[in-house]
Amino acid sequence: MRLILFIFSLTGFQVCSQETYFVKDAFSESSIPFVKVFPNDGEPFLADIDGAFDIQASTSTFQLKSRGFRDTTINVASITDSIVYLMIRVQQVDEITVVPGVNPAHRIMKKAIENRKANHPLKNDAFRYNSYSKFIFDINLEDLAAISDTTTDSTIMEMRKFFESQHLFMLESSSRRTFIPPYRDQEEITAYKVSGFTDPIFSTFANGMQSFSFYDNQFDLLGSHYINPLAFGGINRYLFVLEDSTFHETDTTYTIYYRPRKGKTFNGLEGRLYINTNGFAVEKVIAQPYNDTTGMQVKIVQEYEFIDGKKWFPTKLNTEVDFGAVQWGNGGFNPRQIGTGQTYIEDIELNPSDLAKGFNNNITIFTAEDANEQNENEWDSLRRYDITDKELRTYEMIDSLSEAMGFEKKLNYLKALTEGKLPIGNYALDLTRLMRFNFYERCRFGLGLENSKKLMKNVVIGGYFGWATGDKEWKYGGYSTIHLSRKRGMKIDLKYQQDIYERGGNNFMTSGFNLQSTDALRFLFISSMDRQRLGEVAFTTDIKANMSVRIFGNYQRIGFTNDYRFLPSDGTYSSPVDVDLAEIGFEFKWNILEKYMLLGNKKVSQGIKYPTMKFKLARGGKGWFESNLDYLRMNAEIAQTFDFIGVGKLKVKVEAGKTVGKVPLFLTHVGNGTGQQWMTSVANTFETMAPGTFYSSEQAALFTRFEFRSFKTKAKWNEPKISLHHAIGYGRVDDQVDHVADFRTMENGYYEGGLILDGLYISSLAGLGIGVFYNYGSYADTDWEKNIMPKIALSFSID
Repeated sequence: MRLILFIFSLTGFQVCSQETYFVKDAFSESSIPFVKVFPNDGEPFLADIDGAFDIQASTSTFQLKSRGFRDTTINVASITDSIVYLMIRVQQVDEITVVPGVNPAHRIMKKAIENRKANHPLKNDAFRYNSYSKFIFDINLEDLAAISDTTTDSTIMEMRKFFESQHLFMLESSSRRTFIPPYRDQEEITAYKVSGFTDPIFSTFANGMQSFSFYDNQFDLLGSHYINPLAFGGINRYLFVLEDSTFHETDTTYTIYYRPRKGKTFNGLEGRLYINTNGFAVEKVIAQPYNDTTGMQVKIVQEYEFIDGKKWFPTKLNTEVDFGAVQWGNGGFNPRQIGTGQTYIEDIELNPSDLAKGFNNNITIFTAEDANEQNENEWDSLRRYDITDKELRTYEMIDSLSEAMGFEKKLNYLKALTEGKLPIGNYALDLTRLMRFNFYERCRFGLGLENSKKLMKNVVIGGYFGWATGDKEWKYGGYSTIHLSRKRGMKIDLKYQQDIYERGGNNFMTSGFNLQSTDALRFLFISSMDRQRLGEVAFTTDIKANMSVRIFGNYQRIGFTNDYRFLPSDGTYSSPVDVDLAEIGFEFKWNILEKYMLLGNKKVSQGIKYPTMKFKLARGGKGWFESNLDYLRMNAEIAQTFDFIGVGKLKVKVEAGKTVGKVPLFLTHVGNGTGQQWMTSVANTFETMAPGTFYSSEQAALFTRFEFRSFKTKAKWNEPKISLHHAIGYGRVDDQVDHVADFRTMENGYYEGGLILDGLYISSLAGLGIGVFYNYGSYADTDWEKNIMPKIALSFSID
């Protein structure tokens, strides 16, 4: 019996004994994915995403084939280590000739597109998995190897020595993800390690490099959107060429080259799809932008496995980014900066029975509190491959350099700047208070100061003052915010101010300083303001990550300006120049189905695809703390952006407001007008309506703007984009005789349309163009030329 067991074990050992090899580019030493391997004693197969493949002990020779490289035959006995190299084939024929007849690739692609939803990892099945990711920034090794040993530039020689021993920057992370269809999705960053930094802002870097799978209509690369060849209509948009077939025991893998058809101008991809006949699912994919003109080259590679005999699931994701050249030294040496990332997905469970359904499905990614406290033994258990000496030196050197140069402090400094603050020791200067402009105040100069987190972590105390050239008056105020829970957005706000506020205006609660918000541009056009002495207390909290509520109470004294008088006809109020108000109210904001990342205590949106709703109600009571007026004031807003793949975006916003009770114009609703020739165009406003000319007790407005996809040109400074604008407004006022002022209402409806040609000049941060708008309807001038409003189109791109 023992003899039989020995024979079986020996036979099993001989059959299963195998060696693992890695295929690399002989020049750059980078891995070559999906090389086709032809062993002399078996069927051909494909290497994996890392160029790794296994050879049985009985194999004596094997041949390697990969497009762009020389076919190479390897004698196993001659291999001295686990790496085999392929040489680039210099002469390549890139031109594809399309011949009449049935394209065999179309049959395969049609089936792949038909089965797209069934194969989509985020459809139909719940899952759970663990993952490990690594991303490295470096100098391109080919450029580094080109440095001559005889160069006299000491800077370049030091650079070569530096990059031969370590990378420029690297980070690692580990996570655990749980998904329950259709929307419950949460990933916990259980560990992260970043050379030179401990801030969790870097912990999700690898997650945002590319889409999780290759099945969505739009595939995301570094924040840019590309139409997927697997999207419906892909046969008409893309050229597909069947290049190879690899046969397995029960199925076949087809290698299909794809790129956009000639004459098509959409944002497309180029690469290869490996379609398996088992479900006609994606087994592997290589993709990169087609004819990209940004100067930054991106390439992604994905590999899938058939899990539990049920479903194809991504198991390996690679990203390569060429950031372009940067000058080093004085010898004209311009090496390219390269970023390479790998994500390995393991321990995949489909439809596990013990999934918890109680997690916050709006927080899709969050960082565990102890995620940066793992030791090296714990990291070794997470890594797919052993850490190299070069990677260890990267951590040691960059960490030491960071400590010496204060990288972490500089990062905190930059983060404060993005919030409009300038850190000065234990305090922070409010940059938004230094100078601003609007039609009422003209130029306003001031200063704002508050404590930083260094002084008090969860309490902010600050104050400000300012003076304007228009009204020539001083303004000042003080405030305090007590953060009860930053993760839950729970806080108490206290403030007192002697300032001014837009007549008929309304502000919803905001999440902080935002350079891209149109509110800052609209502020320029405010022409009517009243003095406001305000004391307020407010409580804010998140009901869910995408749902917030604010409860407030305040007391105000409003002083009228510009000779406005409030004289109610029924004699209920006797002082025409000012009024005292006492208010209580609440605000509600809901970003429907919006997803967030929680990085430490900071909540970061992952983009808004569904409607955003806002509502605000304020109740004023006569006799409350000597208040003069009884009223109810309501404001509501809903906005959404609709994406039309390959065409553009439709942005829609509806605003409405209503005030019940006899009130001054301060508590009515101003028409959202920004009409001023050759000023900047402001989205979601009436572009032809003069500011401060329309007031209503109740009003509604609809703003629509369709932005067509940009036209690609050969010039890097030019990317034209056409937009169509239209706006409709309606309003009415109660008892217009109560107001001693010249203003109009919108009972007959206000209408305008416009055409915008943006992107005539673009830079990395902004775009410049022109727009023309036309007012028509009951409030249009009889002289048609006066209804035309030319404007400057200014756009910002700050990510």
